[in-house]
Amino acid sequence: MNDPYKVLAEVYDAVMDHVDYDRWARYLNACLRAHDESVSSILELGAGTGSLAVRLQPMGNYRYVMTDGAPAMVRQARQKVDEASLPIRCDVARFTTVTLQGLGRRDGFDAIILVYDGLNYLTKIDEVRLCLERIRRCLRPGGLAVVDHATPANSEDHDREFFDRGTVGGTSYVRASRYDASTGLHRSTFDIVHDGQHYQEEHVQRPYAPAAIEAAIEASGLYVSAAYDGFTFDPAHERSHRVHWLLERREP
Repeated sequence: MNDPYKVLAEVYDAVMDHVDYDRWARYLNACLRAHDESVSSILELGAGTGSLAVRLQPMGNYRYVMTDGAPAMVRQARQKVDEASLPIRCDVARFTTVTLQGLGRRDGFDAIILVYDGLNYLTKIDEVRLCLERIRRCLRPGGLAVVDHATPANSEDHDREFFDRGTVGGTSYVRASRYDASTGLHRSTFDIVHDGQHYQEEHVQRPYAPAAIEAAIEASGLYVSAAYDGFTFDPAHERSHRVHWLLERREP
């Protein structure tokens, strides 16, 4: 399909029903408060249909902007935000091209969030570095970013668990996912039957080792404040399944 997520957006929340967004929101809020209690404005990249945004924004009454690169996902998010009556702005923007000007802002954000495999969709390390550079530019001096990624250890240990199917209204889907250690790529295929028509989408991710991301962070001009093992405040290690990086923009 020329527009990834165009059809998937309508069943995305059902496909992601296994995700505990409340847990994600609590953990991210704790990370932000532990490192900078003054955070009041947040930019979320790769926000999907806004499931995290509608949970995290009220925790700090944050001035919240959520973005996603897929217009269909942002349309779903706007509907969700309107139904929740929350002051969250929803914009279309990609990780590697987002700018403050494009978001209608002059001042940088206190915090930026890019989580739940968003970084893994950038399958070249140069793209990762470019994304991190964009994050640095969109932060205020002294601002904080929370960026996480899945690792090869996660794919190796759970490869055979990535399969599910379901039905939402008149739409059914089957998701199958496989990790190819020889290429380092994780491919997820979605077979969707929607309004009597069959669609197939393939999403490709690259699990990154912590050392590779640390090198990209250093090249981007951001500084590592902490690297946590998934959903804890314990230090990340080479067999972590997910690493949460707390990054700072230190220069003026």
